[in-house]
Amino acid sequence: MASQNRAADSAHRYHSGGDASGEKLDNGEDLDLAIVGGGFSGLCTAYHLLSHAGVKSSFRCAIIEPCGRLGAGVAYQTDSPRHLLNVRAKGMSITENDPGSFVRWLSKAAPEFSPYDFVPRGLYRRYINDCLSHAIEQRQPGTLSLLCDEVIAVEPKSGSQWYLLKMKSGRTIRAKAVVLALGNLPPRNSLDNGLLHSPWSPCATYHNLRTMAIVGAGLTALDVILEAEARGFSGRYLVISPHGQFPKPHCEPHLPVPAELHEWAAELASDNPKLSSLLRAFQLKRKSGIHWEQLVDSFRKHSPAIWNGFSLRDKRLFLCRLRTLWNIHLHRSCQKSMQVVSRLKADGRLEQIAARVTGVEKLDGCVETAVRLKLQSGSLSTLDADLAINGTGLFSNILRTDSPLIDQLISSRLAQPDEFKLGLKVNKGGQVLSANGVMQSNLFTIGTLRRGSELESTAVPEIRKQVRAMVEEIVGRIAPAPK
Repeated sequence: MASQNRAADSAHRYHSGGDASGEKLDNGEDLDLAIVGGGFSGLCTAYHLLSHAGVKSSFRCAIIEPCGRLGAGVAYQTDSPRHLLNVRAKGMSITENDPGSFVRWLSKAAPEFSPYDFVPRGLYRRYINDCLSHAIEQRQPGTLSLLCDEVIAVEPKSGSQWYLLKMKSGRTIRAKAVVLALGNLPPRNSLDNGLLHSPWSPCATYHNLRTMAIVGAGLTALDVILEAEARGFSGRYLVISPHGQFPKPHCEPHLPVPAELHEWAAELASDNPKLSSLLRAFQLKRKSGIHWEQLVDSFRKHSPAIWNGFSLRDKRLFLCRLRTLWNIHLHRSCQKSMQVVSRLKADGRLEQIAARVTGVEKLDGCVETAVRLKLQSGSLSTLDADLAINGTGLFSNILRTDSPLIDQLISSRLAQPDEFKLGLKVNKGGQVLSANGVMQSNLFTIGTLRRGSELESTAVPEIRKQVRAMVEEIVGRIAPAPK
């Protein structure tokens, strides 16, 4: 809590892990950079910016976040000790320049954890807030401001270098550069009529429930199961997903990737291989005795290069037939979580159902939350449950998200979806391309909105790499160091 007190005493009134009140921004305030979103992507951007030697003391930046807590995006908003990172602590530093940062912080803040542990995500939120607090303290007061509001429109100001940012509150500010760090956008509830419950709102009546349906079988579904078990749910779980597969567990003990395997993956990626060639190379390595986890991890840092080397046909083929297989092997769970799932299966309390949910309707009965799910599958057409939870995780179609800002950017033709509607169409540096393919200078994306161009763009290792390159670009353009 010491970092929170230090930060709270600073001129901008930044609160680590708590409410973001920030220095007041007047209507029409001018900024060098506006960061839209205060989750990990937004905080990581602010941290790298404030830590950059080329940023002048007069530089003005703001994080704009409607939520009252910074660093509390979808992944890190939880305070449950059962909701764990799915990457070991040693791989979760906020910056590539200092890979031991998080482990050193843990040694003081939570010494019970080792570099190879999967730590609670709420603890990680404290860490990234502490990092930003420290970076703020090294700067002049006023360099970073915090605005608790929602950006609903971004428009280029005609004949100038400025962007106008319009807020839900009616306020307007100007910025020379904008970073869209929106995180995991909520889907529109066209399918479920609001009858699927949020995975982050614990049910107060678990003891009265006999069946719980979870739509989705990824890491979010595991969070739901672990929390429900801890809160006394003793009924059956019905886990519904198109492929009916949970994430694979991490190997224990940890399997490091040999240097020669990294070199092999880098060389393979540089050749722009076809998907079929890549699969053959993968299979040959498996036959030689290399563990699949090491192979997947060796490919991870090269996934943007491999993805952009694919033809449009190979990309479609991958997304259609291999995306789920890739995701469950790359975005793995810790073994402790999967041991709970194995126990529930053995006890007959968890059933996995391969199906798509096509509709949800309310059931009249003794349980207020009871619903009937309409399914598209080979054997079932409907399924009844006392409670249904949306555990689908990351949005799959940018056009079906509940985001006024995304709607405005696309309808105004300032932006366009990528070919697969995974995010926005951007150039290699993450700058938005208009509907006519024109680069929007100094309008950047980070994280989930880059999935169409980089494929893997949602986890800390990928985001911090994007941020580092993006901040270099921003500083070089609008905040050059004095000569």
